[in-house]
Amino acid sequence: MRISQTVDFGQITSTYIASWKDDSVELYCGDDKLIFTMSEDVMKQFHKRLGEKLTNIAAVRLKEAEELTQEASDNE
Repeated sequence: MRISQTVDFGQITSTYIASWKDDSVELYCGDDKLIFTMSEDVMKQFHKRLGEKLTNIAAVRLKEAEELTQEASDNE
């Protein structure tokens, strides 16, 4: 029998990835902790998706900064 569960953990406040034992990942939300393991393939997949997300966030922030700079130049 397989049991599946979704847990609303809230905003993660810190993380820890074991470098010396069983590839476990720990996510913290205040005093609460979620522990799980990831295979190397899943870590690579996660790394790629996280990189894409961070690149998109950086692009949006850069565009916003350029718009603010342009507005400041126009107001002078």
